[in-house]
Amino acid sequence: MRRHDFFSPALFGVLILITFSGTALADLSTQQLVDDFNTMNNPNGYLFRTYITNDFYNSQIGSGEMRLRNYADPLTGRTPDLSAYQIGNTASNGSGADFNFQTFCVTPEVLMGFTTLLNGKLNYESDQTRTSNSKALTLGVAWLYKEFAAGTLTGYNYNYGANRVASALLLQDAIWFLMGVNPTYMDNAGTDWTNNIFLQSLVNMPGYDWTATYDPASNYGGLMGDSKVFVLNVRDADNSSVVRQDALYVVRYGDSSVPEPASLLLWALGSMGAFGVAYQQRRKNSK
Repeated sequence: MRRHDFFSPALFGVLILITFSGTALADLSTQQLVDDFNTMNNPNGYLFRTYITNDFYNSQIGSGEMRLRNYADPLTGRTPDLSAYQIGNTASNGSGADFNFQTFCVTPEVLMGFTTLLNGKLNYESDQTRTSNSKALTLGVAWLYKEFAAGTLTGYNYNYGANRVASALLLQDAIWFLMGVNPTYMDNAGTDWTNNIFLQSLVNMPGYDWTATYDPASNYGGLMGDSKVFVLNVRDADNSSVVRQDALYVVRYGDSSVPEPASLLLWALGSMGAFGVAYQQRRKNSK
């Protein structure tokens, strides 16, 4: 066998290895993010209370927009990353006890508990984000919440008051619809793809299976940008066996416009390998 005949399949093998290495690195970075969040204030995760006193929150318990408010010691307590939220709108610009962000319920079966001290842990297992009842988070829910948090969700009225309450109810219904929740829990039990503005926005973006399991290790060809969405499993802080709710949390990890050093290295190696394969093929064809 001529040397260049051996070199070509070897380079092809290197390309395959690089591809799998890139996937593994992306998955590892996601797992590290989750592990860090889940030990934020104590071994049981992020410590907080729910807070719904502002007039744009839905007064109907179990449905609509709500706020999670930090309960850690403001001098020593750590707080979640808010870079994916619109400060002053979907999250506060405070710290310590004034730190908070807006979220929605994923499951309707149990109450969050508005006076109870709670712990939240991000859920990420086997490339899937799952709720406490083992229902996988869907791509549609992840995209809608990412857009909401950034303050860019088309059709959502972010102005305080009754219009924001109405938007919150519609978005909550869309989230529950995409999660396969019993329609009796929805504000509009007849919610479907045609009569909900946020579900309609998904229909108008063809090419994605919005009910498919969402994988936070992927950005879906740029659809999710540099944001990752997770389920926040909520339990009583004083009795972790009491499951309260599943909420949503989004974090911006890195900057999609500026590749990480590891990504640049993989890209460079991949490019070199592809060039080598092409060069050897040209030599072979010329003989």
